[in-house]
Amino acid sequence: MDKLEIIKQKDAIIKQVSQYAPPLKPFLEMEKTLGEYSRTLYDYKVDPVHIERQKPIKEKVKNRFKTLFPKDYNQLNIALDDVYAINIADHHQVLNHPFLIPDNFISNVDKFFAEEKQKAIVVISSGDVPPNNFFSRSGFQFHGKVAPLFSVSERESTSFYLPKRNFNFVERLKNIERWKEFTPEEQKFLEEEQQRFDSQDFSLCKDYSDQITVLVKNTWPLLFEEKMRANLPELLYITQEELTAQCLIDLLEEDNFVSACLFDNQFQEQVLNNFRGIVTTWDEKIPKGTHFFWRKYPERSHSLRMWVEESRLVPADERFRDLSIPLEKKAIINALKSKEIYPSLFMIFTVLDYYAGIRPLTGYGSVVYLNLFHKAWLKTLENSRFANEIPLVEPIHANGLIGGIPCFFKRIDNQLKTLYAADVIYEGGMETDYLKRICEIPFKDLFSIAACDLYWYISGKYVPPQERIDVKITMDEIAPLILDYL
Repeated sequence: MDKLEIIKQKDAIIKQVSQYAPPLKPFLEMEKTLGEYSRTLYDYKVDPVHIERQKPIKEKVKNRFKTLFPKDYNQLNIALDDVYAINIADHHQVLNHPFLIPDNFISNVDKFFAEEKQKAIVVISSGDVPPNNFFSRSGFQFHGKVAPLFSVSERESTSFYLPKRNFNFVERLKNIERWKEFTPEEQKFLEEEQQRFDSQDFSLCKDYSDQITVLVKNTWPLLFEEKMRANLPELLYITQEELTAQCLIDLLEEDNFVSACLFDNQFQEQVLNNFRGIVTTWDEKIPKGTHFFWRKYPERSHSLRMWVEESRLVPADERFRDLSIPLEKKAIINALKSKEIYPSLFMIFTVLDYYAGIRPLTGYGSVVYLNLFHKAWLKTLENSRFANEIPLVEPIHANGLIGGIPCFFKRIDNQLKTLYAADVIYEGGMETDYLKRICEIPFKDLFSIAACDLYWYISGKYVPPQERIDVKITMDEIAPLILDYL
């Protein structure tokens, strides 16, 4: 396609996304530079009630990292007292996709050009994604080819339930006879990366989730040139599921709008009706989602959806109806403690964002569906005994978009290429001068580079089939329109 055709289709996509996913429209029109936008993310007032509700959550976060990094904890520089907005966009997996690897830079640009060590960046990552999700494809991408971390039989597993494992991607490539797809220079890099993975200290890790936290912490600095690494903030992942489960063990002992979702039949009915059909909640007819929690599949690292039936959470799969759980305080708390169940995204967002008031820094998908969450919670609370919560929930908007904005590119063989994490590491990390120039680009221009991939997600959920655009362009074709000076 020539330049004019690329521009025409990009503009058509942006117009349709703005029409059918209106919460994204302000970002597609934002004139602020990336650097200016980053500095607005923390410029808001926090209610004193939310400050108090967040204190035990922050202690749980700190305790998690004290357990996993006991020797290095003081050097991690974890200071959460004045942090009230946190990245929830990242998937709990190895660093990989160009939509996710820049988001912690986007949300913290000033931490990357400092002359002293900066406070750690804590991410509440999504830990129930299957290995074969859009941002992973069962491994990591390097020069357009996937290095597999999982077998075919593991691709639909629930990451939350995966045990500790070996990350033997070189061996897998050889076993499936794909090693020869890589050049000798690429093979050397992959072997060095394999050694890096193998040298990680996983001795205190109890499962795959812990291993990912260790891997991300120790590979994150490699995304940036060597002279930047000494003062970079640590990047620390804790899964949304683990953190919310710990919070629920406390919250369910009290009477609040979180516990009422489970134990107050009248309020629960309103919640089920008002949230039905929102992406990440539930739709019993399709079927999609789950009511409040996912249940462990017996003897597998998979999960089962559950529906509320006569004051019980009952697995939708008829074979496992005997694994139902009564909607009673003791039963739910015990099931959380034993990890027989874990919170759905509805419970996660309800606890962390709408009850505790943590401002979510999001991806483009969650910008849209959390806008619907916000409306549904205000509607639900309005005619309930928790109407006094409305002034606390009203200011919690998902207007901190950080995921889905590709920033890392390089001209290779006279073509501008989108870089995945392994590509960046292979090239020696992003340079300071490059990052400073990226910060001066209007946010809307950088976001427009993702138009085609953004459209793939938005059109499937919100655009009527008869109006969908047949997308012909790619990120690598859009990027030169914005970044041709590189």
